[in-house]
Amino acid sequence: MKNINKIEIVNQFVQKIPVYNETNLEASMLLDESIDDAREIFLVPILDTWLLYAPLQGILTLVSTSAANKIRQVFQSKEYEALIATDSMLSFFDRQGLFQKSNVDKSAFNEPFKHWKPTHVTFSTTQKCTLRCTYCYAEGGRLDDIDIPREIAKGAIDLIIRNAELDGQNPSINFLGEGEATASWKEFCWVIDYFRKECVKRNLIPYIDLSTNGVFPKKRISYIAEVCNGITFSLDGLEEVHNKYRILPNGKGSFSQVISTMKAFDQLGKNYHIRSTISIEALSSLSDFIHFIGNETKCKNIQLEPIFDVKSVTSLQTEINCPNADLFIENYRKAKQVAAEYGIEIYYSGADTSRKLTFCSATSAKNFLVTARGIITSCNEVLKPTDPRSPLFQYGEWNLEAKEFVVDSERINKLGRLNSLEINKCQGCIAKFNCAGDCYAKTAVSNGDPWAAGYTYRCAITRELLKDNLLLSLLTSEIGEFPTSKWVNC
Repeated sequence: MKNINKIEIVNQFVQKIPVYNETNLEASMLLDESIDDAREIFLVPILDTWLLYAPLQGILTLVSTSAANKIRQVFQSKEYEALIATDSMLSFFDRQGLFQKSNVDKSAFNEPFKHWKPTHVTFSTTQKCTLRCTYCYAEGGRLDDIDIPREIAKGAIDLIIRNAELDGQNPSINFLGEGEATASWKEFCWVIDYFRKECVKRNLIPYIDLSTNGVFPKKRISYIAEVCNGITFSLDGLEEVHNKYRILPNGKGSFSQVISTMKAFDQLGKNYHIRSTISIEALSSLSDFIHFIGNETKCKNIQLEPIFDVKSVTSLQTEINCPNADLFIENYRKAKQVAAEYGIEIYYSGADTSRKLTFCSATSAKNFLVTARGIITSCNEVLKPTDPRSPLFQYGEWNLEAKEFVVDSERINKLGRLNSLEINKCQGCIAKFNCAGDCYAKTAVSNGDPWAAGYTYRCAITRELLKDNLLLSLLTSEIGEFPTSKWVNC
């Protein structure tokens, strides 16, 4: 496949993908067939054939209807060994391990507190913000406008550097949280400068990520471009759409400022990503938005996530209407075709083809996020102590008397249960080892806790877009490595 143009593949392939008009999440489950007695092996009807996906065995291929029927028969027959012995196709899959029971090592999730040694910290350095986004889970710019005390920031950096030295790793920091990190410029620069200085002392290589709304003075651009390894801008669509949701304190839109900032980074040759929160209004112009990015910027990576209603866990009053799952899928597919024309990768977090057991670093408190108040949380979206989800995700704080971070071992161990082996809704789902339970904070908003059986509208999106990506993986050979690598074409 190396000589085939991947952009051409994406264009030709996505045009053929059928849109399943299933609005009922329970009904959409029927589109995938989890074989009896083999709940983690799937046969999915698509493109007049069947997608065979066995994530634990590392098998992904397209098979005919007759082959699919034979595979079902093996799992449903008590004399399956005789069936395999007399059929070359079945014998082939037997050698690949399709009919062998695969177990997952769960030990990594047992007592994670014993292994809690973060080498990465995400800082919420300030509650100040240059925007007043209508859907902001952090309520940026609406809280107390406090900055993180330098003593706390220093304590977090010292901790991750100490752990990094012990583990022979390089430490990293990220800016994302209650506000816009660059809105408190002195604290932002102080954290970076101290981190870099301490790394130099110990011959460590610092890595710095910044998630930003892009609304900051032009004179700060050169410094950010120099010190930040990774930069992600929030941009929610074309001007009319973006300006409806991402609003300046004076009520005006921020689109022109964000685009101006991005183009300044383009001129410096600095790569960056875009993260777009997709509203109902953004769907109809999503392909036009990708055209705009392809023509006007040098960005080659865009993450598209449907907007999520957070009113129940914030004090926001503005109505937040989530896009219909079917319409998101349909317009995402159209946008993917357009993106291919420009060599742009578009990404939806739930449809990652990498095989894994956890959706994000909230699991086992792998995420060490320190808020401006010194609270430690494992979730980027659960930042306030008043958040009803805080008893699950917030697992420690800075102790003023002891001058150190104190963490709750029981909460860390409970966070170890955030994996697809423990979540009811994941059992029998084709995305169990890819989506791995989806965003645990969003599920907690919808269902009360991440382990509940109910689906969210994101589940339907995840399942359909994962199938797309699995099929594209067969063409481009871009697949994950967990836990084996027996990907076959037949």
